[in-house]
Amino acid sequence: MKKTIPFPLDDEKYNSGFGPKTCRPDNHRTSYLRSSGIGKVTERVVHEIRAYIESNNLQPGDRLPPERYFIEQLKVSRSSLREAMRVLTTLGLVEVRHGDGTYVAAATATWRASSVAIFDATEENALRNLVETRVGIEIAVVNAVVQRASEEDFDRLEQLLDQQAEEMTKNPSYAWEPLEFELALIEITGNTWLYEVELMLQDAWRSLSGGLKASVGRYAEWHSEHRAILASLRSRNVTQAQRLVMAHVSFDRFEADLQAPRTRSAKDRPSRD
Repeated sequence: MKKTIPFPLDDEKYNSGFGPKTCRPDNHRTSYLRSSGIGKVTERVVHEIRAYIESNNLQPGDRLPPERYFIEQLKVSRSSLREAMRVLTTLGLVEVRHGDGTYVAAATATWRASSVAIFDATEENALRNLVETRVGIEIAVVNAVVQRASEEDFDRLEQLLDQQAEEMTKNPSYAWEPLEFELALIEITGNTWLYEVELMLQDAWRSLSGGLKASVGRYAEWHSEHRAILASLRSRNVTQAQRLVMAHVSFDRFEADLQAPRTRSAKDRPSRD
């Protein structure tokens, strides 16, 4: 019989369907859910539920808490939560059993194993492969966004960029989150396959150069380019948007940025006698 993982709430009303409260382990982990964050709601909820599953070491067949738990903890609507569950179901990470609950469908250890297999940061042409894959994905994305996005979608993207601009201005320790804008674009398309591939690209980018986003002062430049891409999308100018994406995902610029930290560190390294 598969277990149901308890969750850290003391209110007795959440005990329904999870067995006697005294049967809960005393050493359960906290949920690691948070209600704040930048980006579209569904993307955030998907991220938080994945983090909840990983942090509690849930295994295939383990049952997740009921909807009302996530709704209250994440402060989201039922429709937003169900959309996030739909994404997780499409990705094969959870299984919704109608009338019974939602269960973990795949071991967390396998979630990102494919990204390591597909994108090897140690191979000779890792950066070129990553950039070419990004261009292919994101060209397709802008085409789909132009066809499917509503004005409300564009307003939310504008809000995301406004929040980033504010953080860059007010927070000296702000660290750029790679592909955050691109993932928000993909979410608009509703294509969960593209979304999962972009997540793999995000992981590959971090493994390729973990210090890049903190060591290269291109935040304002990247942000300005995102503004231009959004303006083209809002005007439904797919040709211009695709041209801007190709300029934004520039192999030469990324190669120079990746080499810059290594060059500086070698220069600053004390010489040996």
